[in-house]
Amino acid sequence: MARIQPTPSTIKKLFALSGNECSSPNCRNRLIEDDVILGEVCHIEAAEKGGPRYDKRSDDNYRRSFENLILLCESCHKKIDSDVVKYSTALITDWKEKHNKGQSSFEVSNILTEGIIKKFMNQSNNNNESGTQINNQALTQNIKKQIATQNNYFGSSEGEMGIEGNYRPVNKDLKKKIDVLREDASPPKKDVIDFRNNLTKKEESDIYELPFKELKFRKKNGRIKAEVESYEKQFGEINEISEEGQEVLRGFLKESDPEKKEVLKQQIRKKGQREPAIITCDGFLINGNRRKMVFEELYEKSHQSPQFLNMRVVILPENVTEYDIKRLENSYQLQDEGKSEYHGLNRALTIRDNINEGYTLEAQILDDPQYADKKGKELQAAKREFKKKFLLPLERVDQYLKTFNREGLYNTISEGTGDKEGRWQAFIDYSSFYQGTLKNPSKLRELGVQNGEEGLIENAIFKIIRKRNLNSKELERALGKVHSFVRGGNLKKYIENPTAKKHLIAIAKEVDEDIPEKEKKDKEGNRYKEREIDEKWGNKYKNEILGNLMQAYKAVNNKIERDKPVDLLNDALKKLNHDNLKIENMGTEHYNKALSLTKKIMAKAESIYNEVDHARGELKRLSRKGKSI
Repeated sequence: MARIQPTPSTIKKLFALSGNECSSPNCRNRLIEDDVILGEVCHIEAAEKGGPRYDKRSDDNYRRSFENLILLCESCHKKIDSDVVKYSTALITDWKEKHNKGQSSFEVSNILTEGIIKKFMNQSNNNNESGTQINNQALTQNIKKQIATQNNYFGSSEGEMGIEGNYRPVNKDLKKKIDVLREDASPPKKDVIDFRNNLTKKEESDIYELPFKELKFRKKNGRIKAEVESYEKQFGEINEISEEGQEVLRGFLKESDPEKKEVLKQQIRKKGQREPAIITCDGFLINGNRRKMVFEELYEKSHQSPQFLNMRVVILPENVTEYDIKRLENSYQLQDEGKSEYHGLNRALTIRDNINEGYTLEAQILDDPQYADKKGKELQAAKREFKKKFLLPLERVDQYLKTFNREGLYNTISEGTGDKEGRWQAFIDYSSFYQGTLKNPSKLRELGVQNGEEGLIENAIFKIIRKRNLNSKELERALGKVHSFVRGGNLKKYIENPTAKKHLIAIAKEVDEDIPEKEKKDKEGNRYKEREIDEKWGNKYKNEILGNLMQAYKAVNNKIERDKPVDLLNDALKKLNHDNLKIENMGTEHYNKALSLTKKIMAKAESIYNEVDHARGELKRLSRKGKSI
């Protein structure tokens, strides 16, 4: 098979460990200098049959992985491929491992990463492809010159689209319209945006004015990711170019934190638009969605006043990758300057999607102003925090949706920032318990959980989360909110108590995961919304869920009440044995008071002793009487 391109994260990791030097021993040739790629990404085991050190037992994913790639200069690359007996797989792998251990970190930009991948993929051709050409093997590649040539197009029924390599497709017709309609903005005419290296270089971008009607919402907006994925799962792909698609996206955005939109509206009405929106060259908003909606409303309410006709925008160049857009969006959406903050579930989905597309968790964290200066142990701690707060709860969400045959319907978990009935917090709380207890065999043994019961316990917890509203004042007083009930410290009490655990497992066994299809439709045959189906499911199994929960609660709390007297006696004894209770440390003025208290303690201790002894005697007497009957 032909070579498969490595992921951006693999390239970044290779260079991060390289120190920007060839990996061959005693070679110090630079790999990148002044944005020119001098070195090469090389296979240790060849990508294709007949190549140097080819191993038929490997697969294509391994051949393009970090483990099978090494960074070398041109001459060292030619050297290892000219004598495969001398330069074996084991020897080259050893070079790489020793070289990586002794190097300081080296970072390559997104655009350099794209150029490196393009050069890597063209190392095996003979310059016979159309478009931008890169010389065979180890010729240098200047990224800045390459970018200027990338303007190839192909046709589309929704308007012609332009694409080159990994660059974002551009709608040619929309771009032409933007180019015609844009006007130079009134001062300030320029702004420095957080795009690529513009901030560090203080490189300014032009600000233009465009009618807000020409700007379009993007369905890849991280704030509405759950809503978009759920909609497309149920109703098919959203065409973001069409009016219908734009209306669907507008509806999602309207529901996303409406209170902050009102704050923004007041600011723009009184002081105008303070920050430019950022758009692609064909008019899709990267940030500024809420501002567009505010302009739409103000324009209509002001009887179409020209004051609210145009928005100030910075237009990105054509040669923009989806990776560029993800970093730009991440950077701006994590800054809370009157803009809506990410809702937890949408942010979790965006973080995971970014990781899957090569935008590593570490890079996303460092793009967050709150963590931008983190290094070493602090950065590792931040990664653990993000996993605990976003990625691990999302894993439980996916398992929950799979349990109820609702894969991809993330809007059944939460419908946005203002969704007070959302379940996301319950999954954050439950995830900690799952990771620390249900996945820990020694903890399960300690709690008396038998083999196979952990799956039933999770199933029961999912059903309690789905029920969401306990609909019982007595239970709500006892258990609190559902997310409080599924916290680790609380759940452990229920699982280590055999009777309580039995009632939890009964929920898993007695409650079905679904209701019949006919119960999901009204009299006219129209399907209810998923949240309405949840409510019908919850009402159908109300007695099984709430009844078993109440029995479990009583089992746990009756034991607690029985254990309380012994716990209090233990606490009293601990205080009496405390290291600070030394007579030599007591002031003489306290002697009389101390003697009085000691006498009362002795009397109370004797009284308790006699009561317990009497109760024990009564128990023995009743036991003997029972045996004699």
